[in-house]
Amino acid sequence: MTDGFKTERQGAFLHITIDRADEGNRVTDPMLDGLAALVDEVSTDETLLGIVLRGAGADFCHGRVQGTPPPEGPPKNAFETHQRVMSRILGVYAAFRRCPVPIIAVVQGKALGFGCALVGGADIAIASRDATFALTEMPHGTAPTLALSALSHVAPKTLMDMVLTVEEHDAEHALASGIVSRIVDQNDLEDTTARILETLSAFDRTNISTCKRFIQRGLNLEPDTMADLAGYTLATVRSKGK
Repeated sequence: MTDGFKTERQGAFLHITIDRADEGNRVTDPMLDGLAALVDEVSTDETLLGIVLRGAGADFCHGRVQGTPPPEGPPKNAFETHQRVMSRILGVYAAFRRCPVPIIAVVQGKALGFGCALVGGADIAIASRDATFALTEMPHGTAPTLALSALSHVAPKTLMDMVLTVEEHDAEHALASGIVSRIVDQNDLEDTTARILETLSAFDRTNISTCKRFIQRGLNLEPDTMADLAGYTLATVRSKGK
């Protein structure tokens, strides 16, 4: 078990729960390292078809715990700042992208700051109707560029609104702008998740991974290049084992 998380393997899926409900599931710096390492570790398991990410209690995640001053003192330059802080956050987003199978976020309550970015970094996000999403960094003197990097697929005007107003956006707005995949009643969250996992469990892992990679890398290409990539990718996948 990684500190701050509960993990459970159920068949072809790993379930990860942020387990700090009394703290709004705020993530500590060591938890950032632990989550990235956990995702990278399980990604090598050829029997894994997906990772489900939840938050314990009423809310998904209220963001990060601001780190205490390190004993060696504050960073001396931008490089040290990046290495000590930025790289740990970006490392989680990178592990999500590297993972060959989908990350599925199941979201209830509040997803704030880093919590909102986690939802953005997931491949599928199922949200309850009462879920809310916000980028809360600006009042703390931080431009949320790291979170924005995980939300790059979201409508730009929505992102600017979230950054500058710091208001919580409801699930309907999150769905319309691309933060989440679908919204359901709170009581239907687990049944909906289970149904998706059941469908996914019947698919070939190579096909699953191919779709994830193509969505990540192919959809922003020039149309003819994208079409060529689509064709050659499918031809390569279909020829495997021949």
